[in-house]
Amino acid sequence: MAKTDSWLPTPFRQLSREVDRLFDELISRPWGGRRTQELTWIPQLDLYEDAATFVLEVDLPGVREGDVAVAVEKEDLVLRGKRAFERICDEENFHCRERRSGAFVRRLRLPASVDPQKIHAEFHDGVLHVLLPKMEASSTSEKEESA
Repeated sequence: MAKTDSWLPTPFRQLSREVDRLFDELISRPWGGRRTQELTWIPQLDLYEDAATFVLEVDLPGVREGDVAVAVEKEDLVLRGKRAFERICDEENFHCRERRSGAFVRRLRLPASVDPQKIHAEFHDGVLHVLLPKMEASSTSEKEESA
């Protein structure tokens, strides 16, 4: 637990804690559901395309290359990985804690025009780049007809 607001006079400490609790409920549990576990980490991504390729870029700061996997499962592109931080400080000594760690899974439906056999991923400077080449026009129409 983070350090308390010990510098505030007693009535304001209680008010401060109550306001924090209300904001926590509003932001973390907007529909009144109970939080059963610590907030998870979900990497942010961008997906864009040019004439020949879809490009997926995923921010993975603090993640080692060996802790990331890219796979095609049925019609989905699945990203799995984990990020861990070495804590040099006890929980009660934190004043602010915003960085998240843990395992993640991102699942994206592949467009029908992507050739799953030619997907290529690179990891550089904490960013995962996944190239999703499009099939040639005749291959795409054949795939749609067979479905």
